[in-house]
Amino acid sequence: MEKELRELGLEHYESKALALLLHEKLDLRELSDKSNIPFGKVYSVVKNLKDKGLIKETNSRPKLIYTENASEIISKLIDNKKRREMETVERLKEMASKIDLTKNKETRFFQIGTSIRENKEIQLRSFNESKKEVLQILNVHHNPQSNRESKNLWEKAILEAIERKVIFKAIYPKNLELPINIKKLNTKYSKEFQIKRFNTDFVRCDIIDNDKIMIKLVQKDPLQFGGILFIENERLNQNLKNIFYELWNESDNV
Repeated sequence: MEKELRELGLEHYESKALALLLHEKLDLRELSDKSNIPFGKVYSVVKNLKDKGLIKETNSRPKLIYTENASEIISKLIDNKKRREMETVERLKEMASKIDLTKNKETRFFQIGTSIRENKEIQLRSFNESKKEVLQILNVHHNPQSNRESKNLWEKAILEAIERKVIFKAIYPKNLELPINIKKLNTKYSKEFQIKRFNTDFVRCDIIDNDKIMIKLVQKDPLQFGGILFIENERLNQNLKNIFYELWNESDNV
């Protein structure tokens, strides 16, 4: 377990101490003897683990060092590792994007489209790059009959994603007539392609897996096209996912 604890971010002596304390209560001398941590270092190791909220100590004499719940401790370490990794990933994406911009290159982590052609290309990224799920919010301005050529292309890409085992959940406005292809998907792939109904003016967006977002700035009239954004950002993804499920839980089943 010591190796795994180090991989979760603990120092060498911290991992040796915690590996024991997950199993039993020990005083400082016992901890030193059983872990082979020099006694002169045990106090600072225990202090570090306490500061990280991983261990506790009794008020007895001698004080006993212990953990209350092993799974909660490991869960905390895993969450901290994920947070650090996410922050590192986002910093690297930001730095790479800045480098691309200084070279007048397009960055895949933040793509902007301002034309109908770019709208078509970027929207396809939602479906083509998805691996597990796509959560769609289609607001009251959504018009599934407009720009049919592009939407036929997107519906084909949705089918291909479903065949890759991607799950789709889509919120459509109430009383909106669904396109024939969408009805077929909802009927044939009822588990993989789920639809609910809710009227919202929240921005039209796709939330892809755990790290990507497509945001579309468009009104009912396809000619009133403000633009489209494709962003790779885990925190923004999670924020929008929370909003999606708030709307989803309020929505009506089809």
